[in-house]
Amino acid sequence: MCRMIAAVGRFEMGPLVDAVRLMASNANPAYDHELRAEGGALVHDCGWGVAFREGGRLVRRRSAASCLDDPEFDSLSGVETDLVILHARRTPHRDTIDVLNSHPFLQEWRGEEWAFCHNGAVSDLTQLRSDSSLQPAGGIDSELLFHHVLTLLDTNRAAESLAEILHEIRDFTSLNCFLATSESIAVHARMSPDTSRPLYYTPWVARGGDVAVVSSEVVSQIALEWERIPDGAAFVLGP
Repeated sequence: MCRMIAAVGRFEMGPLVDAVRLMASNANPAYDHELRAEGGALVHDCGWGVAFREGGRLVRRRSAASCLDDPEFDSLSGVETDLVILHARRTPHRDTIDVLNSHPFLQEWRGEEWAFCHNGAVSDLTQLRSDSSLQPAGGIDSELLFHHVLTLLDTNRAAESLAEILHEIRDFTSLNCFLATSESIAVHARMSPDTSRPLYYTPWVARGGDVAVVSSEVVSQIALEWERIPDGAAFVLGP
């Protein structure tokens, strides 16, 4: 399970960095979910990553270190951008903690650079397809899911196509994800119908002025009006 934020507009990343760290520490007072009572026993400390627009292209940074105490994560605070996705990873499979498995994943595909991050797990990997030109660097389920999406994606209607592709996936905890290019971020929200953690897997959107944000949790660092994203929804994030 992971925590993540996407934003478009024009901003410094400081409040987003603070929000990700707060969510990752499992100590966010602005939002409650089923795993909150576990406190510091459930932290999202298995690596972090970011992709943001700079000079008309996506720049990615990621690490296998915990975002809770990594100075490199702090250094993002002063970065100004108008499009970003941020991710803090948590996995019970500690042997997979590696920078190659830190989201977002980045891939050149059909003349465009794509970045992808995901919250959840896909258990049955046999249902995931991949074009032969797409070779996983790490090979965890989220990277394989990314390649599955790219293989089937209609790039002219990314959000709708993303939802259609993921609608066919079975045996998962959540398929909440961001699929970004240097121009836009497609957002999809979907949790297992059998989940015992609907609050944990419910993403939220906030809009105000020329900024729009999607987050795994409501966070007070983003002083906008938050709305729950309906399960199954897909849209392009815009101000």
